[in-house]
Amino acid sequence: METLANQTTFRSYLIFWIGQLVSVLGSSIARFVVVWWITLETQSTFYVSIVFLAGYAPVVLLGPFAGVYVDRWNRKALIGLVDFLQALTSLALIVFFWLGVVTYWHVLALTLIGSVFHAFHMPAVSALVPLLVPRDKLSRINGINYLFTSVMNFIGPLVAAFLMLFWKVQQILWIDVVTFLIAIVPLLVIAIPSVRKRHENSQDKPSFRKEFTEGFAFIKTGKGVLSTLALATVINFLFMPMATLLSYYVSVDHMGGASDYAFVVSSQQVGMFAGGVLMSVRKGFKRKMLVAFFFLYVLFAGYGIMALAPKGFFWFMAIGGFVAFFALPVVNVLVLTIIQTVVPPEIFGRVNSVAMALTNVASPLGMISSGALAGFIGTANLFLGCSLVGMLTVTLSSLFTDIRHLEKLEQKMDQPGNSTVAR
Repeated sequence: METLANQTTFRSYLIFWIGQLVSVLGSSIARFVVVWWITLETQSTFYVSIVFLAGYAPVVLLGPFAGVYVDRWNRKALIGLVDFLQALTSLALIVFFWLGVVTYWHVLALTLIGSVFHAFHMPAVSALVPLLVPRDKLSRINGINYLFTSVMNFIGPLVAAFLMLFWKVQQILWIDVVTFLIAIVPLLVIAIPSVRKRHENSQDKPSFRKEFTEGFAFIKTGKGVLSTLALATVINFLFMPMATLLSYYVSVDHMGGASDYAFVVSSQQVGMFAGGVLMSVRKGFKRKMLVAFFFLYVLFAGYGIMALAPKGFFWFMAIGGFVAFFALPVVNVLVLTIIQTVVPPEIFGRVNSVAMALTNVASPLGMISSGALAGFIGTANLFLGCSLVGMLTVTLSSLFTDIRHLEKLEQKMDQPGNSTVAR
């Protein structure tokens, strides 16, 4: 039987959320250090791209399957287990650095393994939000989550760049291990309601295949859902060059150092912080999709500013990063809140994992092609081209798709008696 979110479950979510924020900080520090080490060791856009690919591919490939188990298994135990396994992965990397035998291939393999665990972690954590947070608080809590996540990701590169002046890589990576373990502690003190229906015998249980296809079926039948995910897929593909090649763009194209890279990355996180503030102080927007389209234009405008930065003008690049990432939480919170509203909690793990897989399916292609395209036409030209194509895609989607129906579906769900969607 479904348990409706209330003030008690909301308090449990806040306790859990604090632990996850600590983990985000540790991961941000470790990610900066590892990416910078790879950039200096290889001086290659291709190798940097492959590591990013290793971090995304399992999420895309395993996500739909992981979502079934997220809805089947105890979500509390699952999150605790994968947090612990991710800590072990970071510990293995520390050992390689400590022994002085670490190679690019060690980093690649451990990144791939950690991403497998993350493929289960992401849908499990996301499924807790609509389960524990009352509907009238969803928009604000999503905004607050972006706000504080951006704070952690802002602090992470700064802390990492500072620690690199005094500590070795393996010493800094211990922070990631400790924060993963800290994130497990809140799970021990909170209760998470189950959304699984009890069955009298094993024959009554739905098959894995049936449960697997339910996520796809909801996405296919919900008006505007598939079109929204298709747009998100294209946007993710176009955003991958910046996400993948920013360290190369700063260090090679603009002859910058670790502090310059940290400055640009931090400007992006400040932008995300500001966007998160906007979404946390507002209860919501009446025309969510219209506002989302506007901020998509803002996002790609910021992307273009970064591409047009004169050589060595890191402040110019930082302005573009701020603008782009200011728009990012606004768009994501608006769309995520609609999705959380229209998807029943008992299938949210499946729908959300399928949605993440579909929207991220272009990311590996974007990562692989980023290095090759940047080597052929130049990183700045690649960034600028993605910005212009992005604006064109947003325009065509707003004019010729049924994305507008997604908001109508949410309005229907807000009516009395429509707390769940029939499957």
